[in-house]
Amino acid sequence: MSLLTFEDGMVRLGDTALPGVLVSQRVTCEVRFDEQKVDGVSGKKKTPLGWEDADVVLVLDLVSDDGADCYDQLAEVNAAFRGTDRRTNPRVLEVANRHLMARGIRQVVFSRLESEERDVDDTLRVTLAFVEHRPPIVRVEEAGAKTPRPADVAATTPGVTTNPEPEATLLVDVAGKRARGSR
Repeated sequence: MSLLTFEDGMVRLGDTALPGVLVSQRVTCEVRFDEQKVDGVSGKKKTPLGWEDADVVLVLDLVSDDGADCYDQLAEVNAAFRGTDRRTNPRVLEVANRHLMARGIRQVVFSRLESEERDVDDTLRVTLAFVEHRPPIVRVEEAGAKTPRPADVAATTPGVTTNPEPEATLLVDVAGKRARGSR
């Protein structure tokens, strides 16, 4: 798995340093709501359900210099965006950045690349967008952690026990045709 790092004005995907100068980074995350229309009331009832995957946006300036012009640099960034894993899927990148680690983001997928050109100078501004990647197994584990255990239910709900009394059973001996009850 490739490693994404960005600091000191430089962005790296694995061993490759992307051209350009890091101008800014932005991380956003939102609460996921279930919205329901309520009869006789204007608006919608919103019930919070959890959190959406976070979005990470990096902005780079690609400046033409003696080594390469901004269009050659954009081609390099575009090749990184189009990079795939062994199964030709977009790559999942491990993150090594204190800002993202503080937000609990460990893996991302390069999800969008935008480029912008102005007439003022020989510079392209590129926006690299990443979306947080949380594998299904992590989501299942987190959901399992939220499921109350029987002992927790018994402790908070009157009349519920974790070891119920065994039910009365009736055993019938078909060969000897006798019946007996047990508890």
